[in-house]
Amino acid sequence: MRHTINGQILLMITLGLSFNAWGQGGGQAGRGAQAQNPAAQQAAPPQGAPAQQPGAPQAAGGRGGRGAGGTLGDFYAYDAAAASGVAIPDVPPTETHQKITINGETLAYTTRTGFLPLRNATTGQSEAHLFFTCYLKEGAGDGSARPVILFLGGAPGVAAAWQEFGGLGPKRMKWAADGTAGLPPYGWTDNANTLLGQADLVFVNPVGTAFSRADQPSRASAFWNTTTDIAALGEFVRSYMNTYDRRNSPLFLAGEDFGTGRTAGLAGYLSEHQIPVHGVVLLSMAPAADAVAGDEQYITLMPSMTMAAWFHKKLSPELNALSAEQIADQARQFASREYLHALYKGDRMTPEERTKVIADLSRLTGLSKAFVANSELRIPLDRFTAELLRDQRRVLSNSDARVAGYAPPAGGRGGRGAPPGAGGASPIDYNQSILAAGFQQAYETYLRRELTFPGTPNSVFYLLSGGVGAFTSAANTDANLAGAFARNPNLRLFVRLNFFDLSAPFYAAEFTLAHLNVSPEARAHNITVSHFEAGQMPYVDNKSLARLRADLAKFINEATSPARQ
Repeated sequence: MRHTINGQILLMITLGLSFNAWGQGGGQAGRGAQAQNPAAQQAAPPQGAPAQQPGAPQAAGGRGGRGAGGTLGDFYAYDAAAASGVAIPDVPPTETHQKITINGETLAYTTRTGFLPLRNATTGQSEAHLFFTCYLKEGAGDGSARPVILFLGGAPGVAAAWQEFGGLGPKRMKWAADGTAGLPPYGWTDNANTLLGQADLVFVNPVGTAFSRADQPSRASAFWNTTTDIAALGEFVRSYMNTYDRRNSPLFLAGEDFGTGRTAGLAGYLSEHQIPVHGVVLLSMAPAADAVAGDEQYITLMPSMTMAAWFHKKLSPELNALSAEQIADQARQFASREYLHALYKGDRMTPEERTKVIADLSRLTGLSKAFVANSELRIPLDRFTAELLRDQRRVLSNSDARVAGYAPPAGGRGGRGAPPGAGGASPIDYNQSILAAGFQQAYETYLRRELTFPGTPNSVFYLLSGGVGAFTSAANTDANLAGAFARNPNLRLFVRLNFFDLSAPFYAAEFTLAHLNVSPEARAHNITVSHFEAGQMPYVDNKSLARLRADLAKFINEATSPARQ
C-alpha cells in the first residue's frame, strides 16, 4: 500500500543508492534518515539463491517498523538469530467454495489459502514457505487461459492483505463511516469493486510477511535483499503456475508504493526465465533516485505540499476554489519553472527575484513567508507536515496528507509530553494507525472463519512490521522497468499516482516516468497513468476504489484484447 506505520522514515533522499533500491522503503516513509536494525543478522543465501552483494545499503522492513531481530523480552519480533523454529508442514491449501452478489448478479468462486514451498532446484529441499490466498472465478470456461493477477504487497515487511482485504478481493473490510477501522467487533462484506470479474486473484506474501517464513530462522535474513526477494517470488510464480495449470494464463503483477521496485524487477526476472508477463500494475510508484536527489527533492515534493494545503483550505480562496487537477497543474508549472530557476540561481538571485519566489512558494504551500525564507526555499517533508497545521497542534500523515493527528507541545505539561519525532521518538503516521489494528484483527478472523484457514504453529501474522529485519538492496523501479520493457516490448504498464501520498510524491513519479528509458512505441501505446485524489491506499476509500476497479478492469481488458496482441 507503497511506502512506515511504526514511524520509520524510509524515503531516503540523502542516501541516493539506498533510496534507489529497497530504501524505497515503506508506507509512512518520509524523506529523511534511514532506519536500520542492528539486531537483524545476515545469513548465507538459501541454496541456489543469488548471493547478497557485500556492502549493499540496508533498510528496515517496509511500512512497518523496526523489523525483525527480537531480543529477550520481545515476544513479537521474529528473531532471525534463533537456532531453530517450528517447521511449516507441507499440506495442501485449504479450499472453500463461496458466492457474492454484485449488482444483483451472483459471482461464484473458489478460494485457496495456505502455503507454497520454495524448493531448491538441485536438492528438492524446501527453503521457505510462502503464505498466499487466491480467488478463482467458477464457471469461467477455460479457466487455464483466464488472466491471473499476482499481488505482491508493498515494501519489505508489508503483507498483501491490504490489497486483498482492503479493497480488491471478493470480500472487503467493513470500514466505519468515517473511513477508519472503527471499533470492535470488526467485520467484512461483499465487495462490489472486486477485480475477480476480470481476472483470478492471487495474493502472495514474501518471507517475513503474513505467515510466510524461511524454513530455518537463521536463514531468514538471506531472503531480505532485493536479489533473493525477487528470485523467491519468481519461484513462487513458477511453482504456482505449474501446480495449478495456469501456464497459459495472461499474467499480471501488481505491487504498491515502495514495493514497485520488486514488482518491476520480477517482471524482468520472469521474462529471463521463460515466464512471460502480460502487464505490470504499480499502485503508487516509488520514484527514481535522481527524482529525489539534491534540489530535485524539493522541486518534486512541492506539488504534493500544494495538494495537502489545498485539501486543508490553507491556500487563498481563489486557489482553494480550483479542482484537484487544476491546482496540481499550477503547482507543476511553478515547480518546473520559477522554483527550479530560483534553486538553480541560489544566491545569484536578485532581491526582487527572491522576494517573488518566497511569496509564490508561500502562496502555493500555505506556509508563511517567514517560514519559507528561513528554510532557504528548501522545505523538508518532516518540517512541512509539522508546520502546515501547527496552529491546531496537528501533524499530517505521510501516507495520506488528508489525515492529521494531535501533536502534544514539546515538553507537554510539566515536561511529560513531546511531539512525535522529538527526542528520538518515532513519528506517527496517524492514517496508518487508525487503519491497521482493526484491519489486522478483522483479516485474521476472516481467514479462520470464512476461508477456514486453521492457522500455523508459528502463528504471528506480520501485517506491517516485526517479521523482516535489515533489508539490503541494489535495485530500483525505473531501471527494472526499463529492463522489463527491453526484454518484453509488448509489456503493458499501469501506474496509479496519488495526490495526497507524501511518501511517494506524484510529481517525483511523473519525473521518473518522463525519464523512463523505453522505446517511443512503448511510451505511446503501452503505458497508462492515472491520478487519484487519494493517499497511499485509495482502495480503503469507497469513491477511489470504484474508480480504481474501473481503471484496472479497462487496463486488463485492453491488454488481453486479441486486437492488441
